[in-house]
Amino acid sequence: MQKDGERPMKLYQKFRNSSLDTSILGLFSGADTSDSVYTPSGARIVAWIGTSGGHFCQVMGFGDMVFAVDPSAPPGDCVHPVANGLLDFISLLYRCRDAGLIFRAYQWSRTRFEEQAAAIRPDYKMRSVLRALENTYRPPVIQDPYGYISQLQQSFDYSSLPLHPDYYEWCPIRPGAPRWDVGMNTSFADYCDKKKAGQELTVNRAFLWEGENWQVPAVYLCENGIVVDSYLEVPCERIEQYLEKWGHTDPTQLSIEEKMRRELDDPLKMDAVGVLIVNGKEAPLRTTYTLTWNPKTENTWQTRRTLEHYGLDREKGYLLRREAFLRKSSSPPIRNMDLVLKAEPVAVPGQRFVAPKNGESMTFTHPVSGNLHSLTVISQTREALDPNFLSNHPCCYTRLSFSLEPQISRELFSVVDCDPGDGWNGPKDGPTAVFLTGKVPSVGHCAFSSLRYTPADQIIWRMVFMQKTRQDVTVPLLP
Repeated sequence: MQKDGERPMKLYQKFRNSSLDTSILGLFSGADTSDSVYTPSGARIVAWIGTSGGHFCQVMGFGDMVFAVDPSAPPGDCVHPVANGLLDFISLLYRCRDAGLIFRAYQWSRTRFEEQAAAIRPDYKMRSVLRALENTYRPPVIQDPYGYISQLQQSFDYSSLPLHPDYYEWCPIRPGAPRWDVGMNTSFADYCDKKKAGQELTVNRAFLWEGENWQVPAVYLCENGIVVDSYLEVPCERIEQYLEKWGHTDPTQLSIEEKMRRELDDPLKMDAVGVLIVNGKEAPLRTTYTLTWNPKTENTWQTRRTLEHYGLDREKGYLLRREAFLRKSSSPPIRNMDLVLKAEPVAVPGQRFVAPKNGESMTFTHPVSGNLHSLTVISQTREALDPNFLSNHPCCYTRLSFSLEPQISRELFSVVDCDPGDGWNGPKDGPTAVFLTGKVPSVGHCAFSSLRYTPADQIIWRMVFMQKTRQDVTVPLLP
């Protein structure tokens, strides 16, 4: 993109010595060198950004190319090219109107980048600085800043960067090196010892689970077991709908029902357990790791590394899963392998109610099954904790004992107080939560209200149903 014009060194000196104040664009002058071990060897500073030591620089041996250096980034992820030359960098600055967008583009999806750019509202001072940049340097026009930066970073050979002499004392990973060795103890954030890495077998097994797009991209045959990666693909439209509904709410102000509804609505959240069947026998599950990619927010380097390894589209959302299963190295050769995914029960809010008198009943409808049930109150008593146990803490609560007909398992049905109760009025370093437990009747259920300083005249209760909302799915992996 960069065109022939002023010689690079002359242009660099002109930009560095300019009296134009670009701080409104997030760009600052300062020292022309950096002592950070993450700054490539032989670099000269173009400009600084923020207060964390982040900067743009040019590196000896790479001509006029401009790099972004973020010392606060995770090891190996600190340096990224952003422009083929200084004129292109100025063009990006002119188009983006914020150096931070150029600096963080490598972390974001196009959706996130363009939303951040659209949120900038130039005032008179910013417009005058932008006009001065254009009139002074006459930079080329870059129509698609995100595409330009992304293409440059994808094609760049990070292993060619000259490193600071002390780099490996602080960081064992080369800049940008997407090392991908997976072992039994490797989460998405870990780097595995190559000697303990498993053999990667590409599977690319796509399947539908309750209408959602899932895939198992690969399995890893390790010395002591098998690691299975899987992911749920979520269209950006579903994430946008969720954010429109819940994105502007303060979680601390939500009711119990609203919190449960928000959890149920979250398209990037689903609790599941994997079962691996090898040669007809179940392999014990050792551990599970999960990770999410949200194109509408900032994301971690380990998520980006995972997307890059599997060639996934940054403009979609993903729930990434990694499960490690135990299997002895002396086991017979693998003839076939299936993955069974089992969804965990989720909390579904039911109706609110005021408990009837002792011995009286009320009817309700199960929100999932639609079955009619009857709740009969056995007893409801006002009780209190020992005030000497928790000084200045609310101690009053109500115990509700009841039975259900037809019966629902205690693990699948509970009753909670709709009111969170009274807050702690004691010292700041006092207890943050108290959980009430007690002897449960041999027949029926038991619920405890929230704690209050004085007994409540009336408790409004909420039914909560733990319900499995989807059937298990079996995915053939091998052969």
